[in-house]
Amino acid sequence: MNDLPQINRRSFIIGTAAVGGGLALGLNLPFGRAQAATGRPEVNAWVVVRPDETVVIRVARSEMGQGTITGLAQLVAEELECDWSKVTVEYPTPGQNVARERVWGNMSTGGSRGIRDSQDLVRKGGAAARLMLIQAAADAWNVPAAECAAAGGVITHKPSGRTTTFGKVAEAAGKLDAPKEIQLKDPKDWKIAGKPLKRLDTMDKLTGKLTYGIDVKLPGMLNAAIRDCPVFGGKVKSFDAGKVAGMAGVRKVVPVGDTAVAVVADTWWQAKTALDALPIVWDEGENAKVSSASIAEWLKAGLDADEA
Repeated sequence: MNDLPQINRRSFIIGTAAVGGGLALGLNLPFGRAQAATGRPEVNAWVVVRPDETVVIRVARSEMGQGTITGLAQLVAEELECDWSKVTVEYPTPGQNVARERVWGNMSTGGSRGIRDSQDLVRKGGAAARLMLIQAAADAWNVPAAECAAAGGVITHKPSGRTTTFGKVAEAAGKLDAPKEIQLKDPKDWKIAGKPLKRLDTMDKLTGKLTYGIDVKLPGMLNAAIRDCPVFGGKVKSFDAGKVAGMAGVRKVVPVGDTAVAVVADTWWQAKTALDALPIVWDEGENAKVSSASIAEWLKAGLDADEA
């Protein structure tokens, strides 16, 4: 289940025209109120709390095995004060990011940038959601929000001991404005962030539930396998497409620039199998005899040069 609202052209135009400078801490006010009106449990762009108390944290960076999904979710959950055992994650799409005035910021991922460049933003998103949930509970009880605290997904009115849960006030919280001032936790007080918790995506990877780019299948989609000249600077001299034209699934053999050849087929395996069988003659050019040994000799000679 994906809790991101499907934004059509009309709502995109209305929302982006109305928003002006109204984005704050992960909350797009026009879209936030629209979701509340339709019963969606979104508190802000980073946090969804379903009626069953499941907390959906949105992660806008790519997971490439480095733990970004879990690490960013931990940062949001830390400031949110939710029950970590009830946390799951989902990805917003680039299109949704554009439609909401890039509320999730830069979605690219490289090296340690997933956490390093967005940790402050996601923490504020979690903290803002916590304050909005507390305010919604305080409004329902007609008490000051300062008398309430959140922990483990439960909001408590300290003087009276009354309690409620995030799931019960999430819809009301989603109708509130984002807080203007946010105090983030001191890292020394962290209970979730920075701790060696089980990764959220491990089980889905083990069971094959996750969908990767290579898994995508579209109606009428073809697949290609490509081979470039094995020597840098080399070119394709010739290839014999007739040798593989009759192989299963093969549609066409095409040159790719001067340096490569691709086989297009119904499936990737058919394309790869045909490419492996395709006779290709390479013009390896002036680097044909370059090897690790010759490069080592060239570097060694440089050490003895007069200008070294």
